[in-house]
Amino acid sequence: MKVKHTTVVRAPVAEVRDLVADVRWWPLLFENIVLVEVLEQSDDSDRLRLWAVDIDAAFDAASSAGGAAEAAPGVLRSWTARRTFRRTGAPTISFRQEAPHPPLLSMGGTWEFRAVPGTDSCEVTLAHEVEADGGTDRHPWIGPMVEAATNSQLAGLRTVAQLPRGAALSVADLSGAVGVPGGDAGPLDVLANLPALPALADAVRIPLTSDAFLAAEPGRRGHRLTICLGLPGGRVVTKRLRPPAALLALTDEWTVNPGTGSADGPRLGVHRRALLSEPRHGQREHGRVHERVRSCLAADLRDRLRQLTALSTVAA
Repeated sequence: MKVKHTTVVRAPVAEVRDLVADVRWWPLLFENIVLVEVLEQSDDSDRLRLWAVDIDAAFDAASSAGGAAEAAPGVLRSWTARRTFRRTGAPTISFRQEAPHPPLLSMGGTWEFRAVPGTDSCEVTLAHEVEADGGTDRHPWIGPMVEAATNSQLAGLRTVAQLPRGAALSVADLSGAVGVPGGDAGPLDVLANLPALPALADAVRIPLTSDAFLAAEPGRRGHRLTICLGLPGGRVVTKRLRPPAALLALTDEWTVNPGTGSADGPRLGVHRRALLSEPRHGQREHGRVHERVRSCLAADLRDRLRQLTALSTVAA
């Protein structure tokens, strides 16, 4: 089965191509991508591990969850893929999953980027080629899944690339760290054992895999959902699903840095990246709105660090 869609992005070819090529953008660029890590890299290819969430399935799981939530397998998926880059002529980025989940036998495709003559716009084509055990017709969910993924990726790319001040200027990069009491138990366990994040007493935690859960916080307009993913080395990556209107994406990466001496306890560190959306019609000047949003994000981050410090003190 082949699925191919084309869109026009009002941005130069090089800028659009670089957004797709640089996987550090993907959790901000694509709604379903939680994390991408580069396993291997050369001038003309790379190998990636990706984690992606089924957004609709996540909200369905939260809606049906009670106080003691059952596991929701299939909401979060992970796979490895290889990409190759053609930089001459019309640039392309080809990709292929290494071991697709059954019943898929192969999953791959190509991004193509072409300048629109006489403009600063770029025509982007995203093509997928899929093979399944017994043929894709035997699995009616595959076609809609690939169509939805293709349209979502092109829409995300178009939205971010066309931000009036450029994508990079619309990103809030925030960091923080706090010392916590020392000891063999406590702070390390609080961070390494995922239930500490988000540190909210009223969040329902829905297990997804052995090292990930979905935090569902009740809100006035339905659940606020956060994917929490544990990684080796005391790292925890979180991503807010369908964030408030002021944000297009919000991710945090938490780490534990051991103390340097017997008197020094560990430090909890966090790096937050948020992609800010455009002010709505009638709002104040662009820069003032973004500054206000950045201030709110920084204040929330300080609150989270204080919450984790309090939890660590109790656990120790």
